[in-house]
This record gives sequence, structure tokens and C-alpha cells, in this order.
Amino acid sequence: MKTGELALIGHDIEGLWNLPLLQNAAAMSRASLVLSPDGPASRVADGSSGPLPPIEELLGRFDHVVACEAVPASRSVYDYAVPRGHLGVIVGNELAGIPRHLLQRADQVVSIPMLGQGLSSVNVAVAAAIVLYALRRDLGRKRLRAAGRSHRDVDLLVLGPPNPHELGSLFRSAWAFGWRRVFLADPAGVWFSEDRPTVLAGRAAARREVNRLTIMPDDRLDLRDYAAMVVCDGQRQGTPLSRFSLPEGHRILLVYGQPVARSFDFAGAVEHVFIDHADAEVMACYRHAGSILLSVVSQLLRERPRG
Repeated sequence: MKTGELALIGHDIEGLWNLPLLQNAAAMSRASLVLSPDGPASRVADGSSGPLPPIEELLGRFDHVVACEAVPASRSVYDYAVPRGHLGVIVGNELAGIPRHLLQRADQVVSIPMLGQGLSSVNVAVAAAIVLYALRRDLGRKRLRAAGRSHRDVDLLVLGPPNPHELGSLFRSAWAFGWRRVFLADPAGVWFSEDRPTVLAGRAAARREVNRLTIMPDDRLDLRDYAAMVVCDGQRQGTPLSRFSLPEGHRILLVYGQPVARSFDFAGAVEHVFIDHADAEVMACYRHAGSILLSVVSQLLRERPRG
């Protein structure tokens, strides 16, 4: 897609706290952001003033409209080839979803494949970041190559989370995309904390009432268990995620997050990967970059089709 031909439309977005997260998701993919006149976060995100037109009028500005919603008729965003022209992408209220009449207005309804039992969604801004990344990189046309392995072959180590909200949201994504345990290096006590507000904030963001992810301190990790390590540490070095394939080897350790003061005495192969979002000047939110990584790797862990 050419830069400037992608727009994120937030409909009935719940909570002003989602606004900066949606702005970051859009900026990463060089997409414009507009919010419909519904919901508490309603306003055009670029700061323009004046009443907003009805959502139906907003949708009429685009050559193609894609709605992001997990419904029976939806298509995986990783199987959707992006059409030419001005593309509008709708995301909706986390609880109520996108109304049926707007789904009917869409040229295509797409969803993000998820595997977590009891948890069928991620944060709305995370969903926007993943969908916009997949569309901007046109991953549906490129067709990610499945590695023929399972999530049991890839363990996840999370490093240096900035705050409980970002970490909890990432843990929500980890469960939704098929991981059942995570190792965590948490020097700032973002998760392993005795401060009750910190604990409650992280657990709420992770949706711990339905998220059964096992979270283990990194000192429980034995690097001898792995044949290869894949590191995504926020630096734009190594292989772009849109062209990444899992390295050979039976067990892989996937490392995500900010570097921490820990030495890794690892004898296996080490490969770096980075989230090649469209605007390299934009610093992606911790939850956004990590969730994009986990979503794409989860697709690589699909079984190869038979025949």
C-alpha cells in the first residue's frame, strides 16, 4: 500500500485511556485516525474541531472498508490481500463489538486468529495495531510460511516491562495467541510486586479472571533447554518480522522487551528480529510491538497443510 491510503476508524470506543493507544497504533502504520461521534472517546484524533459526521458518512469517504470483528463470516487478516485505494479499518467497542449494520457496510470483515480458551479478544488498540501492521505489510498476499511446529516448541521470555498496564495487556495477548506459560524478568517489580494497586492494575489488564497463563520468574529458566534464541528488543536490527521464519532447532526461546541487566550464557544460535512497522520514527507501545510479534509467530506455528 502507498503511504497515506490507510485510516483507522474507532467506533464507540470505550474510555479516554484508549485514545493515546489508538493514536500510537495508527501512527506506527502511517494511518490516519478518526473516531466516530459515538462513545466517550469521540473526537477526531488529530485535534480538528467541529461536529463529527455520522459514521455512515465517514465510511463513504473510503474506496474499501474493512471491519475488525470475530464473527462466523470473518476472514483471517493474514489471509486478506489488501485492495488498492483508500482503505478504512473499523474497530469497535470491546464489549459490544461493531454493530451489525456497520458490519454489513464493510467490504470485508477480518479477525485476528486466537487460541486462548475463555479469552477471545485482545485490547482494542492492540487489535488495531496488529490489523494495521498486517494490512500495511500486506501479509495476506505474502502468506506467512507455517513452520510445522507448535507453541510447545517456543517458550517466551519477557524482559523489563515498563508498567503493569502494558505488561498485563501483553499477557492477555500471550494467552489469546496460544502460550500457556511465560518467563518474566521483572527488575522493577511491575508484576512480582507487593504493592496492591500495582498488582490489581496488572491483573486487570491481563484479564486474570479468564487468563490462565502461568507466569514464572526468569531465574526458573534453563537456557540449556533451547537450540536457538530469537530476540526482539526494540532495536531495528536483524530480520524484519514481515520476512521472518523460525530458525531450525527443536526448542526455541523467544525473547521480547527492553534489555535488562542480565547476562545470557547461551551456547545456541541467536537471531534478532524487529517489528518493521511503517514509521520507524514512532516508538511503538510495549504492548503493541509485543502483541504484533506474538500474533505473527503464532501464525508461523500453524500446522503445515497436508497434501
